[in-house]
Amino acid sequence: MKIVVFIYSMHGGGAERVTANLANEWAALGWEVTVVTLTAGEGDVYPFHPRVKRIELGLAGGVEGGGMLRTVMANLKRVLAFRKVLRETKPTVALGVMATANVLAVLAGIGLPYKIIASEHTHPPRAPLTPFWERLRLLTYRFADKVVALTDET
Repeated sequence: MKIVVFIYSMHGGGAERVTANLANEWAALGWEVTVVTLTAGEGDVYPFHPRVKRIELGLAGGVEGGGMLRTVMANLKRVLAFRKVLRETKPTVALGVMATANVLAVLAGIGLPYKIIASEHTHPPRAPLTPFWERLRLLTYRFADKVVALTDET
């Protein structure tokens, strides 16, 4: 099994801990696991099993004060970078973790032969996104092969 996990950062938090725990367990089982983040790895809080490959895209931030066009262009760059990772790693499954990474992962996977799973780690009504990301979530999740949530209500 080859798995790519895509998350904004590994700088601490519950979803980040779950990501590290899952990646480490899968690597211990002998699976090929790659964890991809938009941020650099020097702020990572949770250690990885030696077999977990780590890719840092270095594409976090960069949209402050730039308006809608700058936001769209920054996210297009992120989608293309993650799509390149998918093509290079050829995973069995790509797992997005958290809403924005899920959206980007689904967009990156369109037309590719890999299974894309979106994994929600919050309850959307209690952790609303900006209108831009909320629309993207509603539009893209239908293209995911699966969407996983923590509760039935979510």
